[in-house]
Amino acid sequence: MNGNMTQLIGNVLLVMFTFFGVVPVLLNTVSQFTVLKRFSEEMVREGVIEEQKVRDLLPKKQIAGVAISALMLFVLFSVCLKTAPFGWLCAGIPFVLGLFKYRSIIEFNSFTVKRFQNNFKGEYDAKKLKKYIDTHF
Repeated sequence: MNGNMTQLIGNVLLVMFTFFGVVPVLLNTVSQFTVLKRFSEEMVREGVIEEQKVRDLLPKKQIAGVAISALMLFVLFSVCLKTAPFGWLCAGIPFVLGLFKYRSIIEFNSFTVKRFQNNFKGEYDAKKLKKYIDTHF
């Protein structure tokens, strides 16, 4: 009985780690190289932020995202191997569902603007960004 309860709790934690941890971080990393990069380039063209600031900060964010994503995927893969065959099922289903739920991270939307504001806090012209938001969103 005690072993079954421990296995159940472990599987629940694996589901939660996959759905709420691994998938959003992985999609955020993908977004750093795609959507956020394009949005940052657009902000440079609009004069909201200087190109040098984007070149200084964005690669650091991208490297950090890759490192964290790789670590989380390694942990997930290791746990799945250790708890096979149910580990693959407990991680695979929430992984796919998480991709559908969090796909807006890699789409160009107002969430991209918030992430831009967080990534470049204090480095951009807030008035020009507000004007851009008002005309495009």
